[in-house]
Amino acid sequence: MPPSATTRQSNRVWWLAFVVILAVLAMLWGWMGQRSPEAYAPGPASPTPSPTPEIPEIARQEVWRSDTQASGQYLTNTITLEPAVEAPQVVPYRVQVEDTTELDADEVAREVQATFDDERGWAGYGKRSFRLVTDAEAAELTVYVASPDTTDQLCEPLDTGGLWNCRVGAYVALNSDRWKYMTPTYDDLGTYRSYLVNHEVGHFLGLGHVGCPAEGAPAPVMMQQSIDLAGCEPNAWPREAD
Repeated sequence: MPPSATTRQSNRVWWLAFVVILAVLAMLWGWMGQRSPEAYAPGPASPTPSPTPEIPEIARQEVWRSDTQASGQYLTNTITLEPAVEAPQVVPYRVQVEDTTELDADEVAREVQATFDDERGWAGYGKRSFRLVTDAEAAELTVYVASPDTTDQLCEPLDTGGLWNCRVGAYVALNSDRWKYMTPTYDDLGTYRSYLVNHEVGHFLGLGHVGCPAEGAPAPVMMQQSIDLAGCEPNAWPREAD
């Protein structure tokens, strides 16, 4: 029996659909052939977030000293910042960063000011706040971030051994290795930097060193946490250990 008209029409529809599909596939094949393999290869997996990816493994095992050279030349902050916390006394300060440390003075200054503006810090007691200035004559406090050798010179007669920080008179000297690489007692670089600032400025405010009050307690900010936590938990903020 010959195929009916309906059957012949259906076959033509299927045949046309088949031709269209082949044409589309041919176009796709030609398009992909013009692209480089990188254009359609799967992209690399997202990197695992890390708060301190630039810190070498050895600095997680010991208090590490880099080969940063001393120059005695400083970059001074070019920005000014008003305190975010009101207080009856305002301490004007400036930031000086040795030019061999590969640190930006304004970026360091912003981090220092953020620490000063945190109500868990010294400003939270309601007695004083801190204002970033550019004028050396107006500054009552200078925060240095310097190479290990320069820090040792700034800290004399204290012996900082190329590793540590200090406060002398109207300035604090932060070893650039501690600012950049912290110590194994901390796991977060930003928090450790706040500890450095709060600890040394605590000396500027007239406070001395203290010990760990109890196993598992937050370490007082005036404890030498860079060396040993003695059973306490790391803590960057004076009010968190009150």
